[in-house]
Amino acid sequence: MGTRNGAVPADGRQRMNRSGLILAVVTLLAGTAFAQAPVPVAERVITQKDTATRITLFSNRAVVVTIRENEEQEFLRRITLPDDQYLIYLAAFQSNAVELDEKPIKSKIETSTAAVVLILHVGPDAPRILRFSPMATVSLPLSRIMSALADLQNQVLEASPSFEEIRAWTPKRGDRVQLMNGSFARVLEIWPDGMLVLEHEGTFIREMVAPGSRDRVIRHVLDSEP
Repeated sequence: MGTRNGAVPADGRQRMNRSGLILAVVTLLAGTAFAQAPVPVAERVITQKDTATRITLFSNRAVVVTIRENEEQEFLRRITLPDDQYLIYLAAFQSNAVELDEKPIKSKIETSTAAVVLILHVGPDAPRILRFSPMATVSLPLSRIMSALADLQNQVLEASPSFEEIRAWTPKRGDRVQLMNGSFARVLEIWPDGMLVLEHEGTFIREMVAPGSRDRVIRHVLDSEP
């Protein structure tokens, strides 16, 4: 609702100021992410009986998921988010952390075999640690934070084991690779659109691999020509 002479109401100014503050913090965090050692932005550990699943978003855009069972690490995988996607998540964590009140857990449900530990390294009073049951009722901002972390975790779990290695690889003719089926091949051609032509060792069968399919076909780069 407007006012005379185009003045902004006090509550509107407060919302604008808060939005501006969030944007400034997000810009600062993003701008310094590569100027220092990576630090966590948000992390969550869900423990169910003897299994603990941790997801962490770092300031260098890395998302890491580890799964430990009986104190032994069973799984480790990481991906790196594109710049624009990282900024969206960073803004979401920051804005919802600002909206968290003193009691974001609305129901105290005790579970002896399951627990959630959430650590927010952005927002007021950071780092803020919240502990609650997976069955607890939580506030809307906390629910949004949990949903964002769940989405990131799914991205990591669904990524192929070679996602990071292949993403950072610049193919050259003669590069030797191991394929997902265990066989080996060399890069025979690289087309202008990024299409690779692989020649399988032993059979000399040629296979074409589109840029978006590399990490689903190639497991490791074994030997890269200088």
